[in-house]
Amino acid sequence: MSSYISHFKGWIAAAVMLLAIESAVYIQIAPSPYDRTNFLQFSFAHDETPQRLFIYDKIKAFADSQPTIVQTGDSSGFYGIEPAVVIRHLPAGMTYLNMSCCANLGYNGYYNILDFMLIHNPSIRYAVLHITPYTMPRPELWNSDGAALWGAPDVKVFGGAVYEEYLSAWRIFHLPSLALRRQVTDFFYYLNGRFNDPDRPLLNNVNYLEFLRVFRQTRGWMQESDARLGVAATECDVPTPEFFSFRSMSYKTYLQEILEDYAALVRRHHAKLIVVFQPVACTLGSGAGSAKARATIEQFKRDNPDVSIPFPLIDTWPADMFSVPAHIRHEYTDLIGDRLGKAMAAIMAHDGVPATPASLPRVAGAHARPAAQPAAPPDTTDP
Repeated sequence: MSSYISHFKGWIAAAVMLLAIESAVYIQIAPSPYDRTNFLQFSFAHDETPQRLFIYDKIKAFADSQPTIVQTGDSSGFYGIEPAVVIRHLPAGMTYLNMSCCANLGYNGYYNILDFMLIHNPSIRYAVLHITPYTMPRPELWNSDGAALWGAPDVKVFGGAVYEEYLSAWRIFHLPSLALRRQVTDFFYYLNGRFNDPDRPLLNNVNYLEFLRVFRQTRGWMQESDARLGVAATECDVPTPEFFSFRSMSYKTYLQEILEDYAALVRRHHAKLIVVFQPVACTLGSGAGSAKARATIEQFKRDNPDVSIPFPLIDTWPADMFSVPAHIRHEYTDLIGDRLGKAMAAIMAHDGVPATPASLPRVAGAHARPAAQPAAPPDTTDP
């Protein structure tokens, strides 16, 4: 018997040593489970991308915050929906959390964020998917990690990493020492501070540093800071590509597939899905450029009456209210927040939630307001 065990003495010794090291790390620094991942890349001589950092910081800060309403989606919601504005229309006791990020998180990434939050927060009653018609579902935004969005090599889809690092069964192998990855890579890459400051921020970028300053107080929101290049008010063109689904043995649009998958996810957690389309500067025009997408949405609404889609796909606002096609200028986030808050209040009233309006304090200096708010934009929605 002893001779049999002797063949494994090296393995046993290594396992004991690993256990001792990991136990010491855990006792000494008690790392957060959200630091014990490979989500951040720590590449040599390359900064982390702000998109990964936004998600990393939001997950770490809000993973177990127990909101009533959680929002996921692209940057239209990240920069557009301020929870303090929405919540002032809602019954007392409601809390709104903005977990939106960026288009290159992808629909798979939005889904994984929502799944993660629903698992960790049984308090969630409403799940909001907030997106712009300018980045509707298509192949590279759904199960295509690594795809270079818009052909930019530094803007790669990374939504699958959320699943791998925060949801998959493999996370049981995330040992405590993973939380020391930055210190280890700094030691070897930069000779322990000789060529880089070990106390530097993860990204020395004005936009990211402003995000760090405000996002906890604003519950995930920050104002846009885009260059003002002008936005064209042309006819909306909303591509709606199809694929062959072996699940249904038929062709279907990516839009239909994603709406169905989100609805099924939210139902499993006994919450309600709300799909919100951001206003756009483009116009309905002849309707030809968005007809297929609008028809898909209408069919989905008929098939899924438990899902709320309070706004039409094409809701045209004046072009000068946009900083870029996907972002409402920060001077007008009150308007888009009020739009959603009123819609949410109506949905809750329909669901029988008592209407006692609540309010949240605004964050000082979070964004500049004009001296007088502009009038509401004209109603130019599609039929």
